[in-house]
Amino acid sequence: MNGLENEQICPKCGFHRLMAWHELSDDEKFLAERLPLSAEFTPNERKKHRFCTRCWFESSGLSESLA
Repeated sequence: MNGLENEQICPKCGFHRLMAWHELSDDEKFLAERLPLSAEFTPNERKKHRFCTRCWFESSGLSESLA
């Protein structure tokens, strides 16, 4: 398995795909805006993060947050 595939799988719940900000629905964005990392990163920085819509794990590439 290559690194790109590992980035697509949620390390918390094993869900098959982490989603980029632009892939989230409006309701999912609403929820993502209330995750713990919203206090640490600006809205523009968070648009570079990846999200698991099953358990709401957030990957910033630098640090990770388990919701």
